[in-house]
Amino acid sequence: MDLQLDGKCALVTGSSSGIGESIARYLAREGATVVVHGRNVERTEAVCTDIKAAGGEALAVTGDLTDDAAVAGIRDRIFTEMGGLDILVNNAGGRPKGFARDGWLGQGADAWLDTYKLNVVATARLIDCFAPRMIEKRWGRCIQIASAVALHQPPNFPDYQAAKAAEINMSRSLSRSLAGTGVTANSISAGIIHSPGSQGELDGIVQELKLGQRWQDAEQALALEIFKQSVGRVGVGDDIAAIVAFLASPAADFLTGTNIVVDGGI
Repeated sequence: MDLQLDGKCALVTGSSSGIGESIARYLAREGATVVVHGRNVERTEAVCTDIKAAGGEALAVTGDLTDDAAVAGIRDRIFTEMGGLDILVNNAGGRPKGFARDGWLGQGADAWLDTYKLNVVATARLIDCFAPRMIEKRWGRCIQIASAVALHQPPNFPDYQAAKAAEINMSRSLSRSLAGTGVTANSISAGIIHSPGSQGELDGIVQELKLGQRWQDAEQALALEIFKQSVGRVGVGDDIAAIVAFLASPAADFLTGTNIVVDGGI
């Protein structure tokens, strides 16, 4: 299927590794020019170089998305070198203190503020930078990568769950603000995705519950018995990237204000 992304420019935040890297590579294969973003210069440039070597078009940018000046620098470089942006994928986020299995007690206000800055405020900052030009052009996409934990809340890392729920709410509100402009806003609630960032946690569960030595056996047990998914495997980056590519395309012109759950059927 031709998603008609030739000539479109897409910024994928947090695309130097993990889900974001999968999204950047997928969009490049579909013909989009991709702005690869990260905080580590070497990793970000490596992904950009790989995309170019595969025949795609890419630009590497680095910067802390919780910093106004850094984001302004990214914006200015994209406008100068790319002439603007058509697709914004707000993928960067996470939890500054990591995904330890800590719960409500002992978090402290600073942990909540830091998580909100990294997810909610950074997303709002980028939308404010790039949506106005999309509105002028009468076409654009704002896609937020949320999480399935925003919808079915486990007892741990409540700050992250709340931040991702806020991103879903933001996307719906934004879609109404953008009514009639040709710019859409949607979110994706991603389930358990096998990536470098989740590998340690998944390995820990496998070892703790003695689910087997081979990943194939452990993966099915994780999916069906532990995570209670209908699909008998853990997700991979391209499972999210394929939905992003569709939402970014003209084929999704009639889809806005929607949260698509991609979690293997939890």
